[in-house]
Amino acid sequence: MSDNYTLERESLYESGSAGISPYPVSVYKHRTAEFRVVVCQVPGPRCHLVMCLPTPCTDHKGKPHTLEHMVFCGSKKFPYLGYIDAVASHNLGQPMNATTHCDMTVYKFTGLGQEAAANVLPVAFDHIMNPLIEDDNFATEVYHVDQDGRQQGVVLSEMSDFAFKESSVRSHWLRQMMYPSSSTYAWESGGLPECIETLTTAEVLEYHRKFYNYNNLTLILVGSYDKRPTAIFDALDALDGEISLASPVVKSPMPPPPQRRKEKPRENHTFASEKVDTGTMAFAWEGPPAEDVETRIAFEMIVDYLGNDTASPLRKRFTNRPVPIAGNIEFEIVPFFPAFIELSFTEVPFEGYISHAAAAAVATSYCRGTNGLDSYPSPTDAFGPVDLAKLHDDVTNLLAPNYYRRQVVSTLTHIVDRWLPDNWSEVRRYMDMRTDSLASAFAQNAMNERGADGLVMMIARDAVAYHLSPASACLPQPEFASRGRLFSVRQELAQRGCSFWQSLIQKWLLDRPMVHLALHPDAKIGITAEAERILIQQYRTESMSPEEQAAAQRRAKAASEMPRSVIPQEVLDALPPVPDISKVQLPKFCGHNFDLSSSELAQAPFAIGRVLAVPGASEAKFQISLPLAGLASDLRPYLPLFTKLLRAQTGLIVPCAIAGKIRETTCLPVVEPAGMPLAYVNSDQVNRACGSVLNKYDACIGAYIYHDFPGNWPDEALTLYGSMKSEDLNHSFALLVIKLLFGDFGVDTLHNTAAEQEKVQLRTRAAGSPPLIDTLAWLRMPGPLDARAIEGSVYNSDELAGRTVQETLGRAVNHFFQLPFLSAVTKSLGVALNGDGLATAQGCRVVNAVERIRAHLASSIISNGLVHISFPKEVNTIEARKALDGVVEIWSFYAGAWLENLPHTPAPSSPYDTSVYYRVENVPSIRRHKKQRTETEDVVNLASNQVLGAPCESRDYVPLKSSVGVHMTLATLQTSYVGVQIPLAMKYGPDVGSKVPFEKQLEKLPDREVYALQLLTTMLNRTGGLIKNAIRGRGYAYGVGVHPRLDEGYFAVYISHAVDPIKSLQALWETMHFLQAEDSWNETVNEFELNAACSMYSLRRYTDLSDMLEFDDARSLFHGYSGLEQRMRWIKKHVEAICLEDIRHVFLKYLIPLISKEMTSALYLVATPQYTGEPELDFLARLNNNAYGIDFKSVNISALDPIVHV
Repeated sequence: MSDNYTLERESLYESGSAGISPYPVSVYKHRTAEFRVVVCQVPGPRCHLVMCLPTPCTDHKGKPHTLEHMVFCGSKKFPYLGYIDAVASHNLGQPMNATTHCDMTVYKFTGLGQEAAANVLPVAFDHIMNPLIEDDNFATEVYHVDQDGRQQGVVLSEMSDFAFKESSVRSHWLRQMMYPSSSTYAWESGGLPECIETLTTAEVLEYHRKFYNYNNLTLILVGSYDKRPTAIFDALDALDGEISLASPVVKSPMPPPPQRRKEKPRENHTFASEKVDTGTMAFAWEGPPAEDVETRIAFEMIVDYLGNDTASPLRKRFTNRPVPIAGNIEFEIVPFFPAFIELSFTEVPFEGYISHAAAAAVATSYCRGTNGLDSYPSPTDAFGPVDLAKLHDDVTNLLAPNYYRRQVVSTLTHIVDRWLPDNWSEVRRYMDMRTDSLASAFAQNAMNERGADGLVMMIARDAVAYHLSPASACLPQPEFASRGRLFSVRQELAQRGCSFWQSLIQKWLLDRPMVHLALHPDAKIGITAEAERILIQQYRTESMSPEEQAAAQRRAKAASEMPRSVIPQEVLDALPPVPDISKVQLPKFCGHNFDLSSSELAQAPFAIGRVLAVPGASEAKFQISLPLAGLASDLRPYLPLFTKLLRAQTGLIVPCAIAGKIRETTCLPVVEPAGMPLAYVNSDQVNRACGSVLNKYDACIGAYIYHDFPGNWPDEALTLYGSMKSEDLNHSFALLVIKLLFGDFGVDTLHNTAAEQEKVQLRTRAAGSPPLIDTLAWLRMPGPLDARAIEGSVYNSDELAGRTVQETLGRAVNHFFQLPFLSAVTKSLGVALNGDGLATAQGCRVVNAVERIRAHLASSIISNGLVHISFPKEVNTIEARKALDGVVEIWSFYAGAWLENLPHTPAPSSPYDTSVYYRVENVPSIRRHKKQRTETEDVVNLASNQVLGAPCESRDYVPLKSSVGVHMTLATLQTSYVGVQIPLAMKYGPDVGSKVPFEKQLEKLPDREVYALQLLTTMLNRTGGLIKNAIRGRGYAYGVGVHPRLDEGYFAVYISHAVDPIKSLQALWETMHFLQAEDSWNETVNEFELNAACSMYSLRRYTDLSDMLEFDDARSLFHGYSGLEQRMRWIKKHVEAICLEDIRHVFLKYLIPLISKEMTSALYLVATPQYTGEPELDFLARLNNNAYGIDFKSVNISALDPIVHV
C-alpha cells in the first residue's frame, strides 16, 4: 500500500434514488505536492479515468485547445503517433478523448474495470506532461498552408464552422460584453480561425510549461473502483519522482465583471444564416460565486421553471401567444467563476437589418476579433422600411432601441410583484416534479461525463474552483462534493416561502446590471468570409518567394504521406495483457417471456410480452411498440407529426361514459358537463398529472427510442415509452394511452405542433451538416427525385412538375419531404383558423388523417406488437404476468372505448366547439371477447423464433449502374461535408422462420461476416485508425467516421468539417488502395489490432448494458431473440470466433467497392460553402478527375424539395 498519499477528506454524492446508496467520495493528497486523487465509487461495469487542469487563456489563438490536440501526437517516453489510442483500446476501453472548456481541459478514458484504468494511467500522464510538441505535428494537427495557399489543419477545420454558428457567436459576444480582458471568459479557448493562423509552436510550448504540472492536475476516478484502488496508486508511485518535483501550483483567480457597464443600451452583431427574417435577443448577468452552492441551485430551479414551463410568464409573454415575438427561450446559469446567467430569445422576427451597410462592418469586426463599432445605426436606417400593417401588437416596436429589454424587465418585475405570490403553489409543484425527474435521471446515469450534472463534471468544477474562483483560491484545500446534497438541497429550497424566490429574482436579475445583445441574420456573411479566404489564398500563392514555396511543398509532402501508427512490435508485445473481462461488474437482470398472440382481450395489438427484473435499477419502465404494418400510405407523412403530438402538452376530449374510469385509474380531474357527451381536460391538468407520476415519457417511430430522426425507420412500429416508480406503472401507462387515444389533436394543437416542427426542420436545413445523411437517404430510396434521376441525365427537376406521386415510407419521413409537408400543413391549418371555407376543409382533412392513425392503432388490425415492462426488483413469473395483463387490459379498455364513441368525437378548435364533426371511414369491426384472463392463466415461455414487426421498404434502395456523386453548396457552411453510402444487404440474428433450434443455429456462426465487419469498422474508427489518420492526420478534416448501418441497409463513411473535401476523398481512396495490397494489409492489420477491436467492442456492449439495458432487451425481441441474454450469447460466440482472415474477407467484399469500377454502386455527396474564388465547373472538374468513374453533378439543395399539397 502506498504511503505517498494520505486521505484528506471523505464525503458523499446523493444517488437520486432511495433504493440506491449514496456514492462515496474519497480525496487523497500527495505527501509533499498539491496533486490530488479523487475517488468516487459508483457500481457498474465502467471506470472513468479523468485528468483535469485549469487552462485559462488571454487571447483568441486557442492555445488550450491546440495543446489538447497536441497531447495525442506522442510523448517523450512513448514517441509514437497513436500509441495512447492503442493502449486505451487494448485495455477494454474507448480511445482517450479530451474536451477544452472556457476555463479547463479534461482528458478522459473510459474502460471496463480498474485494472484497465491502471494500465492506461502512466501512458496518459506521460502524454499530458511530456507531449511531443513539434513543428511537423503542429502543421497537421493545428495549422499549415499548402503549396497552393490553402489553409489546412485539424484545429482550424474544427473551428472554422464553429465561429459562424448562431449559438457560438451569441456566447462569444455576451462574454466579451460581460467580462474584462483579464478574464479567461472574455476569450475563445478553442480559438478563432483568423487568430489560429498566427499561433506558433513556441507559444504552445510556453503555455504547456506554465499550466501543465502535477500541482495543477487533479486525477478523478469515477466508477467501480475500490475505496483506495491499489493498482492506481501503484502506478502513481512509479511516477512519484516527477510528482514530487512538480512546479508550484498556479492559481489565477478570475476578476469579477466590471460594475460599470458600457452606456450603449445594446450591441448589435450578425451571424451567418440563409433565412434573414429571424434572429436572437440575448441578455446576461453576473451570477453567484461558486462557493454559494445553495443560491446556484436555487437559481437553477427558478430558471428551469421560467424558461421551460409553458405556464411561465416568460413563455406566455414571448412565445406562447397568437403572434410570438420569439420562437424559443433559453434560460440557464453557466458554472463559471462567478456564474454566468444567460437569457436568450431565439427566432425573434427581425426585418431587413442586413440591408444597411453597418451590418457588413459589424460582421467584419467580429471576424477580426474586435469589440464592434463605436456607434450603431438608428432603427430606421438599420432595419429599413417595415410594413407596420402586416405586424401585430408589440411586434411593431421590437426593433426600437431597448424595447425588448424593457419587455424583459417588465415581465420579470411582474413575476416578482404578482405572479409568484398568486401562483406559488403551481411553481412549487413544478419544482418538485423537476427534482423527482432530475433525481431519476441522475440515478439512471450518474456517470454521464458529458453532462454538466454528471459526477465527472461536478468534481472537475470543484477542482478548478480551487485555482480560478477568488474565494476558493484562498482555501487550504479544495472543497470537493460541493453539490453532494443536490437533491436534498432542492427539496429544502422548494419548502422556502414565496418571498425567498421573489428576493432571489430581484437581487440577481432586477437589481444588477445586464448586458443586451441583438444578433441579426446575414445571408451574405458566410459568402463574404469565403470570398475573403479565397482572396487571401490567392495572395499567399502569388506573394510566396521560391524559398517559401519550397518550404510549403515540404510541409504539404510531409502531411500528404500516409500517416499511420508505426509502433514497433516489441513495444506492443510489452503491453500488459488485456484485463480479464469476467471480473467486470455487470447489472443483474432476469426476463419473463409470454406469448400474447392468443390473448382474448379485445383491441390488444400485442403478440409478445416481456417483463424484465433489474435489481438495483432506479425506476420501473414500460415500452410498447404498436404495429404500423398495413397503415394507409397517405398517412405515413403524418407519423412524425403524430409522435410530436404525443409529446406535446395537449388537453383531452374524453367520452363522459368513461370519465369515472379515468378518475379511478388516473389522477385526472375529469368533470362531465351536464347534457354533453364529451368532457374536456385542459393541457395544464394533463401536464400536471403526467408530471406527478412519470419521470419521463416519449414517443418515436421505429422500435428503438433513441432512433428518432427522419429517414431512420428500421421497424414498422410506433413506440411509447415511460419511466416511473413501480407502484405508478398502471397509472402512468393509462395516462399515456389516454393521451394517445383522446388527446385534443384538433386544429389549434395541430397547427402549433406542425409550426414548431417546421421550425425544427428549418433549423436542421440551416445547420448544413445534419441534412447530409437525410440527403443521401432521400436520393437512395426509390422516388421521382432519387439518384437515378441524377445518374441518367443532366439533373432537371422541371421534368417532374405537375406529377402526383405517392412517396415510399422512408421518403415520407425524410427531411426533404417533411419540410414542405409541414409547411403545407401549417399553412392550411393557419388559414383554417381564420375561417376560410376551403382551407377549413383542408384543415379537417389534416385532423381526419391524425384520427385515422388513431383508428389504425386502436383497431389492432395487426396483432404482432410488443409490451415490455421492467422493474427495479425481483419478480416471479406470476407477478410478471399480473403486471403484463394489467397494462394490456388498460389498453383494451380505452381502445374499445375510443371505437365505441368514434362517431361522436369532434375535431374542435376550442374545447366545446361541436359544430364540426368527422367520421373515420373503413374502420374494421372488432370481435369482442367477454372472457377475462386470470392472473395465473397461460403462463408460458416465449419461443426464440417469435418475431414482431416487418422490415420497412425504405431498405430497398435504387440500383445504380455505377457510382454517382452529388455536389451541393450551402451559404451557411465555412467547411465542407463529405459522405458516401454503399447498399449493404446483410441479414443478421437467428433465422426466425427456421425449425432449427437457436443453439444449433449458433453453432454454425451464421453472422460471421456481420461481426467481422463490426470489428473492422471498430479498427478503422480508432483515433489512430488508418482512415482517420489518412484524413484527419493530414489536417484535411476534423471528423471522420465509418458506419455499418445494418438496420438501415447501408455502409457509410462520413467526413465533417473538411477544409479540403477533394483531398479528403482522395485520402479515403488511397487508404483503400493501400490496404488492398496484401503486404500492406499484413503490415497494418495484426493480432494486436484485432484484440484491441474486440476490447473496444466489448466496452460498447457492456456500456449499453449499463445505460440502456431495458431498451436493448426490447430491441433484441425485434431481431428474433427471446431476450438480451440470448442476444449476448449470440454476439459473444461470434466475436470470439472472428480471425484475421474474416476481417480481410469483409474488407475485400464490402469496402473495396469504393475503389472498384465493376463492383460499386456507391452514392457520394459533397456539401461545400458557396465558392466565390473557384468557378463551379472547375470544382466539378476536379471532383470528376478521379480514377473510379464517379460522375459528380451539381444539384441545388432546394431542387430536391418536392411540392406537397395537403
